[in-house]
Amino acid sequence: MSWDFLLNSVLTWILILQLALILWNQRVMRRPQPYVWDEGAPLVSVLVPARDEEELVGECIERLLAQDYPNLEIIVLDDDSNDATNAIAAGFQDPRVRLVSGRALPLGWTGKNWACHQLSLLAAGKLLCFVDADTLLEPGAISAAAGRLHEERAGLVSLLPRSKPESVSAAVLLPMVTHALLGLFPAYLVHSSRFPSVAVAIGPFIMVTRDAYRAAGGHAANPESIVDDVDLSRNVKMAHYPVRLANGTDLVQTRWYGKLGDIWQGFSKNAYGGIGYNALFGLAIVLVAMPLLVTPFWRVCLGLWNGHVPAVALRQLILLLAGRALTAHLGRDRQWATPLHALTVAFWGTTLAWSMTLSSTGRPVMWKGRDTVTRPAD
Repeated sequence: MSWDFLLNSVLTWILILQLALILWNQRVMRRPQPYVWDEGAPLVSVLVPARDEEELVGECIERLLAQDYPNLEIIVLDDDSNDATNAIAAGFQDPRVRLVSGRALPLGWTGKNWACHQLSLLAAGKLLCFVDADTLLEPGAISAAAGRLHEERAGLVSLLPRSKPESVSAAVLLPMVTHALLGLFPAYLVHSSRFPSVAVAIGPFIMVTRDAYRAAGGHAANPESIVDDVDLSRNVKMAHYPVRLANGTDLVQTRWYGKLGDIWQGFSKNAYGGIGYNALFGLAIVLVAMPLLVTPFWRVCLGLWNGHVPAVALRQLILLLAGRALTAHLGRDRQWATPLHALTVAFWGTTLAWSMTLSSTGRPVMWKGRDTVTRPAD
């Protein structure tokens, strides 16, 4: 296979297929519709693990109290915070809100898994809704998610959130989360395939039935997992409960990561685990997919410099930016960052390479004041 054939015909077809996949995923991951529940609605336990979240935990709880769902309890677990998280959460006097202090982190657990496990033991609801403390919900979010669970008789539903960028770097880089999910992963297989490996959930908002959670072993099934959301969805599917993904960008907003350093650390922590620690797949992304996906940008830039832009490179760039613009529209991300997509792809590929390096060497990532190993011990 010649380089010309690879860079022209093959890459063009890859970009056409990616655009088609995004359009297909738009249909599969449809937005949850409003759902009206009466007073007999099942109890939803909203479970909020919080560690050093003073900036947003107050607004998070306020948004939860503003939900139109008629029957919920809110349990906030302060995971040994070093800031005002505990004091802010303790200031809410609504009887639906309960603040608890987390127990010391035991060996063999990641911090979030341990916090979520403790919360699950305290929950009384038939439905468990795990919400990150830096995540903000619109009033109909819980009703809509519970409605999707009920209508499709699913065991777990996860809503794709829109990002809440707090810096220019976040606005440029975080849309890759939505783009990767919609442009690289066939959501139809999450819904229809029987294979547990073809499952995914998105950590800021996961709703799961108590029966499915217990059958899956809960967060205790993979206590050392760095990608607790993905592993929970796979275990739920393994327990023969359907898993559903939905575009919740009109209902859920999350900060993800703040500044550039936080984004680097967060992506480095999760990237390799997010692809199942598959070394061949990771190498294919870093050494093949990433260079191919940035090639149209460089060919057009070089063509502009030299006075001749190859037509095929221009068509590829249009396809690439059309796909990114569509995922930005679906994810409600900033469209002004779309022309910078090459930087986003290169950054994500580099963090994946670094995540693979950390995993192979056993080096930890410092996250929320704790050394976090990127891959559990075998």
